Amino acid sequence: MTNVPKRLAVKFNLARPSQLQPADIMPIFQRWIQQRTVPGMLIDVIDYKHVPDGPGIVLVADEADYAWDLGGGRVGLRYIRKRALPDDLSAALRLCFACAWTAAQALEAEAPGTIAFDYHSAEISYLDRLQYANEPALAAQTQAALATSLPRIFGFELQLQRLHDDPRFLLAFRCESPLPLTASLHASKP
Repeated sequence: MTNVPKRLAVKFNLARPSQLQPADIMPIFQRWIQQRTVPGMLIDVIDYKHVPDGPGIVLVADEADYAWDLGGGRVGLRYIRKRALPDDLSAALRLCFACAWTAAQALEAEAPGTIAFDYHSAEISYLDRLQYANEPALAAQTQAALATSLPRIFGFELQLQRLHDDPRFLLAFRCESPLPLTASLHASKP
């Protein structure tokens, strides 16, 4: 196991249900490409809303993707870093959290109606089944690494919970805090 997975994702879920539909997201993501609203070389928007509990609407970019994610029964904004991750786990997590937060803020500002993300909680997914299989010993080791790295980013301890014990699912964790996770990201916004 290496310190940093090949791909890493951070998801902020909606704080409360919204009337916003995946079809409402498509033109927003297309506008982001035209206006370069979020970091990266933005390429295309793909509609996956036909996939149950799937990625919904995906803004494909060179180094990372942004998704209006419907997975896990919770709607949210997922940032998926596909390449060029820093070699240090704390730095990789800081980058992913900052980019997810930037996109979530942009979506809150632009979405029709009112939406708000829950910044007291986030999902962290290791999209690297070869190095990070979802099995108990590796999950415990990964959770310990997260428990060490996350306070370096946020300045306080977070509660971590493994999302799935089933090895068919990706290795993923929910981190929760009484303080907004974004408070310390203001200085590190990409």
